[in-house]
Amino acid sequence: MYDIFKTVLILSLFGFGITALLLLLKPITAKRLPARWQYCVWVALLISMVLPAYKLIPKKEAQKLSIVPQNQTVQTETQPQEEINPDTVVTYDTPIEYREVNLSSKIQIRLFDLIAYIWGTGVLIFSLVVIISYFRFLCHKNKNAVKISDNKIFSEVKKELKIKRRIRLKASSDIGSPMLVGILFPTVYIPCREIPDNNMRMVLLHELTHYKRKDLLVKWFAILVNAVHWFNPLCYLACAALSEACEVSCDMAVTKNMSEDEQKLYMQTILNLVEERS
Repeated sequence: MYDIFKTVLILSLFGFGITALLLLLKPITAKRLPARWQYCVWVALLISMVLPAYKLIPKKEAQKLSIVPQNQTVQTETQPQEEINPDTVVTYDTPIEYREVNLSSKIQIRLFDLIAYIWGTGVLIFSLVVIISYFRFLCHKNKNAVKISDNKIFSEVKKELKIKRRIRLKASSDIGSPMLVGILFPTVYIPCREIPDNNMRMVLLHELTHYKRKDLLVKWFAILVNAVHWFNPLCYLACAALSEACEVSCDMAVTKNMSEDEQKLYMQTILNLVEERS
């Protein structure tokens, strides 16, 4: 557990620095980089926070240092060890990872191991809260939603995006804006109210484009990274920035091949949905 947490701590410090830099540069990169590239940058950052790439670097320098010149000899004499007194007090010169905490008269644990176990408990609690909240959300949505069997616009948009997988369409009375939910059983939820056909097409284009781009997988991956780095405040900001870049990138992908009038209709539809949700 100690070695795992030590690696996570190094990666978290790296992610902290890069996230702070990206947030500082965001006003510039938002104007210079396309939305798709901004999205990819945040995804790459989150990947780097769980992939210890530095461990894959060959330790050539360490290998060179391990070679002993022939004209030098190595002293192998063992030094007499001092008898350790069990009542010895740890001094401030002792490295923090070797300091011990007395949990009771018979139980001792290294301080860094104790911190590692606290981190592991935090990961477990974070994951359980997310999973329980998600399943409660699904149960609530299924209870208050009605399945829409045949929808011509939905079928046309799926065909336009070349999506062959079965995706369910449901109308829910407790949502303000459409949403795509579910990786194993994807479902598009739309508000239970009258929506003009033109606006409905734009809404479904947005949600099904999310599905085609596998954005739900990316968002779940972001939750996993957030669970591992729950103690890092900037990790929450990185996940929020990723979600924002995901939406903007999706909008750009949807409107890329649209006419000017269609783009105006799409943006107006999205703005109306945002106003209704707020």
